[in-house]
Amino acid sequence: MARSSRPPSTRFPYAAVLLISFGHFIHDIFPAFYGVLLPKLAPALGLTRATAGLLTFARQAPAALNPFLGYWADRISLRWFVILAPGLTATGMTLLGWMPDVPSLAVLLLVVGVSVALFHAPAPALVARVSHPYTGRGMSLFMAAGELGRAVGPVIAVATVHWLGMRRLPALALLGWLASAVLAWRLATVEATLARRTGLSWRHVRAWTRRFVVPLTVLILGRAAIVGALGTYLAWYLTERGLPLTRAGFWVAGYELAGVAGALTLGTVSDFLGRRRTVALSTVLAAGFLLAFVMTPVPWNVWWLLPLGFTALAIQPVMLALVQDLAPDHRATANGIYLAMSFLLRPVGVSAVGAIADRFHWDMAFVAAAGWAVLTLAVLPWLRPAAVGREG
Repeated sequence: MARSSRPPSTRFPYAAVLLISFGHFIHDIFPAFYGVLLPKLAPALGLTRATAGLLTFARQAPAALNPFLGYWADRISLRWFVILAPGLTATGMTLLGWMPDVPSLAVLLLVVGVSVALFHAPAPALVARVSHPYTGRGMSLFMAAGELGRAVGPVIAVATVHWLGMRRLPALALLGWLASAVLAWRLATVEATLARRTGLSWRHVRAWTRRFVVPLTVLILGRAAIVGALGTYLAWYLTERGLPLTRAGFWVAGYELAGVAGALTLGTVSDFLGRRRTVALSTVLAAGFLLAFVMTPVPWNVWWLLPLGFTALAIQPVMLALVQDLAPDHRATANGIYLAMSFLLRPVGVSAVGAIADRFHWDMAFVAAAGWAVLTLAVLPWLRPAAVGREG
């Protein structure tokens, strides 16, 4: 398909994109605490693998608000949602060690999920707006910042617990509120109202949803089987294979840092290679690296986490850019629908992998995840922009 008619000399708005990406970086440090602290939380609260996976649903359930938040973001400014979310999320996730039982933990994760939804519905669409026509590059920077936060998060959590204990985690919430203060100071310079159209209606949204919801659902479930499961269970898997929690946290961070490099690379590559081709290539490679990780003996298998992170975690910015290509006239609404689906379906994939691991073993669960992810690529031909974007 034809490229955007916007002149190729248009300068990329690094200042605006990096500001929003900074907020994403700080925000995503804190949700990463959950997976790496599961080896501590599980014995304290009596969690099984399947229950730990189901608890992710509590954090993801508020994502059902994302389509409505996105719809509002296409009409009004939701700047303050983006501003306050880092502080709110940090406060919630640093209270993990204070939860006395599973129901309390579920309620806390539900509250955190609301804060996560407030940030992730408008922020990617805002990046797409300010970075057009270089949407892939903008999403690369935005998602790389999030991956960097998820890489730093486990290290911060493990180090804090090691030196200070679980009960001292709330001191880290100050970092989130400092980020909120910076965003409040600087985000006023960035246009946060994504569209002021009177013609945008739920009729357009329903038509878009009918066309794309099924293939997106299948792809999201395929991604959740690998990325969601590793994000939740990787530290637990490594500690059961004999690694101490500190080393497990180190390798989780390495996996996430490799994802930063992948996000920076493949989002931009997709501007030229095409979104669907890039998704297919990344998924096949990620599945292969996951199989290699499972089949290689400990401790050498951990080195496969680097190429696995590079390919598996790089898919999300490409998917976000693809969704923006599919909905040029209602970016925030489409982004909200996609993220709602992604967040709500993720626990399905995570819990399925956890249930297989409970019934059989970890290796069987990860092999099944790799095979399923590759099978879901069959729906890619149905994700073709009608009149925008590029072939592939």
